[in-house]
Amino acid sequence: MIMIATQQNGKTKQKGNATVETILIATVMAPLLGGIPLLGKIADINNNTAQSSRYLAWEQTVAGPSRKTAAQLQTEVGNRFFAKPDLHIRTDRGALSADEYDNPMWTGYGYNEEDEVNRLVTLGNGLTTHIVNEEPQSLAGRLSSGIERIGRTMARFSGGEWDIEAKGLYTATVSIDVVSNKYLPSGVNCNHQESEDTTVCVSRSNSIFVDSWEAGNADHAEARARTFVPAGALEGVGNAVAGIAGAVPFFADIRTLRADGNGGFGYVNAEVLPLDRYADD
Repeated sequence: MIMIATQQNGKTKQKGNATVETILIATVMAPLLGGIPLLGKIADINNNTAQSSRYLAWEQTVAGPSRKTAAQLQTEVGNRFFAKPDLHIRTDRGALSADEYDNPMWTGYGYNEEDEVNRLVTLGNGLTTHIVNEEPQSLAGRLSSGIERIGRTMARFSGGEWDIEAKGLYTATVSIDVVSNKYLPSGVNCNHQESEDTTVCVSRSNSIFVDSWEAGNADHAEARARTFVPAGALEGVGNAVAGIAGAVPFFADIRTLRADGNGGFGYVNAEVLPLDRYADD
């Protein structure tokens, strides 16, 4: 009887230990499991920020500041990557800020004091974009910059068009504030300041090196090639001589010195093929 009582007491004691262990494990695991969705949402925001920096760098190199201002690019980045993912893409759309355009996946838990859904990203707030165009700090970068300066100087005399990119290394940075809530503590915003409304700043950068030696059409190629034709500096002289010679029939052939698209000093024709390109017959 004594042994049975001891075993029963042992069983009762073992059951009590299991209950305590379950409570302790649940205390630790419940917040951890509940926080996994929030971590996934922040990871998704981080992924979209990385994609938006690639888009920003690409658009800057393709469109350039003359066609799209920094404000326009920031609006496009916000609309394309931080609003609802199923919205139709429109380049002429203004900045979206209404609640109906918020990404439904980027919400916290519960409601705030104003009885509104907690948003990890607020459209129209906390988004900043920055673009830098600089010369690569390498031998190739310095060589490219030197060639650009030489070409620009020669173009002033020959009448060419030397519009080669002097720098070419575009770095685009996109930063977004992730709003804090009762599950995410306050932290530092994208202005590097402590903020009760921000839990973390997600910032990503992307760089593209532009090689602008390409030409848009034959006329563009001709204008660039003329940069290295020193005779182009004599275009005015040729036009004057051709004008005088035109009055004297004996010097009629000199009229070809006039720069009219078919000849003259500095004339370049990109459509002329080398002799080895023609067929033998």
